[in-house]
Amino acid sequence: MIDILRRLNPQQHEAVTSPAGQILVLAGPGSGKTRVLTQRIAFLIHEQGIKPSHILAVTFTNKAAREMRSRLERMLGRGVEAVWLGTFHALCARILRREAELLPFDSNFVIMDADDQLSIVKRVLKELNIDDKLHSPNSVHGRISNAKNALTGPGEFSARTYREEVARRVYERYEEILRASNAVDFDDLLLWAVRLFEDNPAVREKYARQFEHILVDEFQDTNQAQYDLLKHLSSYHQNLFVVGDEDQSIYRWRGADYRNVLRFMSDFPKAEKLLLERNYRSTQNVLDTAQAVINQNRARTPKKPFSKR
Repeated sequence: MIDILRRLNPQQHEAVTSPAGQILVLAGPGSGKTRVLTQRIAFLIHEQGIKPSHILAVTFTNKAAREMRSRLERMLGRGVEAVWLGTFHALCARILRREAELLPFDSNFVIMDADDQLSIVKRVLKELNIDDKLHSPNSVHGRISNAKNALTGPGEFSARTYREEVARRVYERYEEILRASNAVDFDDLLLWAVRLFEDNPAVREKYARQFEHILVDEFQDTNQAQYDLLKHLSSYHQNLFVVGDEDQSIYRWRGADYRNVLRFMSDFPKAEKLLLERNYRSTQNVLDTAQAVINQNRARTPKKPFSKR
């Protein structure tokens, strides 16, 4: 018989076996976040009888997704390929291709990479006769990306300064070029998925009914679009298991908002909060130094000092 709970410490065991509902697991660095998330999935399938296709697990990198799937395969064998496991962007792309008839692009849409996106911005700046030395393409594109991650389209883009007005004009033309090319950028994958669910309640309910359990790694790195997406997808079963640590946000440049940890507790007042505080990766000297820095953040959730014991 497979022992799903083997080698878990008491805190990890509590997280993996927690009853269904909204669960926030706050985990320090090196405390086994990926193990907890992976074994939670295995526990749901093997012990709770949840169908793999009814589980959605999202990560921030393809490498992390591959690692999690590999661990699941080693624990459970064949069948786990049906779990919806991948990055936010990959999962949104999968949904958008399925539901393209409701969107302003075809199912065979092209995803523009970072170089393509910058090339379009440069082209638009030239078209609009805007000096790209005064308004760098990288800076303009950053404003467009931030707007999309905040779910703001060109029509809602508020321009309070001339630089923002330039960004708004470029954003408008940039979108026209994407639509004419049957293309989206990475930020669009999130933006259009949220719009799809907001504008089509029946589609939202279809996916929300399918995903009985939703699990999220590195939750502190989610942005507004990703947070709204999770709320839509969990709107039926309300089983949302998120793992993260507001002390470790690393994607601020992508619009990540560590305050989503606070929003989670506000939006789901019955959520259970669990802490993982034992570190398996660093020496005690490193942990003590990190703790001294982290303690300066007064808005964080208090945890015991990092320890290897």
